[in-house]
Amino acid sequence: AGLLVPTPHYSTAYGCAAAGCEQSIVTDTLRVKSFATTAKATIYAADHGLDQVETIVVAFAPPVTKTEHDRYWAQIQQLVG
Repeated sequence: AGLLVPTPHYSTAYGCAAAGCEQSIVTDTLRVKSFATTAKATIYAADHGLDQVETIVVAFAPPVTKTEHDRYWAQIQQLVG
């Protein structure tokens, strides 16, 4: 889709201990956490004001514009859904 996700880092070891997630990946544009159940993802996303689809929770980096956010989010929803 032509969307960049530069500098990816597998961050499960330090990103999931407090969050209770199964997997965590951080890039320069977004952070993605996956949870064992949709219910756990929903609770985490609601508590932190983040975007969520099924078992995936996404936080966008502050420099990401609203337009970029919408493009990334549409692609993520298509991939997960």
